[in-house]
Amino acid sequence: MRLTWLGMLAWIWWLQTAHAEPVQSSSQAIEPWGDAASGDGLAPRFLRWLAAQSGLQLRQDIRPLPRVVEDLKSGQNALALITASTERDGFGLEVCRPTAIRLSVIYRDAGRTLSLADLRRRPVGILRGTHTLDRFLAESGADRVFVRNLHQGFRMLRAGRLDAMMCVRPGCGHTLRELSTPADKWAELPISSEPMAVYVSRAHPLARDAAMLDRLRAACASPQGKQELAGLLARYD
Repeated sequence: MRLTWLGMLAWIWWLQTAHAEPVQSSSQAIEPWGDAASGDGLAPRFLRWLAAQSGLQLRQDIRPLPRVVEDLKSGQNALALITASTERDGFGLEVCRPTAIRLSVIYRDAGRTLSLADLRRRPVGILRGTHTLDRFLAESGADRVFVRNLHQGFRMLRAGRLDAMMCVRPGCGHTLRELSTPADKWAELPISSEPMAVYVSRAHPLARDAAMLDRLRAACASPQGKQELAGLLARYD
């Protein structure tokens, strides 16, 4: 597809000022990837490292996941680390898949393993803005209860207001350890594993900087990149 005149001018401007001004990078406000209160998290730390290795300056913030995705579509968000999907390939150029999240639900251990059928019409806590458990919810018939974060969800689970709570690893283990007492007995029902991808917005001039994309890919795939991410995963879970 030919570039529009506006797009061509933006590209020329980008090539001329590529390393002079920071580009916007927004991370999702879902633990442990991003915490809106502190502005910190696994995703901004890894993206900051990736950019530093590649000679790219970032201006970072933490936003709700739907906003992160919409801004990636429009080009206002140039770089993000979010769950990979074919739908997101339409507006995001995949740079690499540095890790994966493991999805499950946590429930109180009553001496028997919970099945999907056991959750029918029972309240299950789901992180607001996520769709990674949509298929699980449809198959189980569970009642979706939106929660702001893992802490809120596990507090509701401990109080008996939920029968199960979505668990996202990394992140879930750390939160459980924070909130649990020795008397708490938890069980876990594994659901799936989903890859996480670094995306560059196709609507941003960064997507047409082939040299920069190559540097980002190389840094992500390097032994140092794997070591950096491993350290962050250990810290946040």
